[in-house]
Amino acid sequence: MKPTPLVTAALLVTLGACTTTGFGVPIAMSDEAARDAARSVVTPIVAQQAPGPVAVAMSDCIINNASAAELLALARAATNGVSADTVTLTSRILARPETVTCATAAITT
Repeated sequence: MKPTPLVTAALLVTLGACTTTGFGVPIAMSDEAARDAARSVVTPIVAQQAPGPVAVAMSDCIINNASAAELLALARAATNGVSADTVTLTSRILARPETVTCATAAITT
C-alpha cells in the first residue's frame, strides 16, 4: 500500500522534530527542551567573553536567532560535548545583524 501525500507529510514533520540517542534511535525533543539544552551549552561559551547577566542575555539572543537545525546542533552538544564546531556555530549566530541588535538591546536596558 502506497502512503498518501498527507501521511508522508505528517511523517516528515514528525521526523523533523526528532533527534537520535546516538544509537540511531529517534527520540522526540520538544522546542523548549532543545532551547534549554542549547542554552546550557551557549551560555558558558558566551560567559568566557561576557560574564554574568550579559552572557545570559546574549545567550537568549543567540538561541532566539538560531535556525531549527542550528538549535538541534547546539542541543546535541549538551550530550556529546562542546567542540570547536559548537563554538564556531555560536559565534556565527552571534555575528548576525539581528542577533547583534537583540544582544545590544538586551545589555543596554
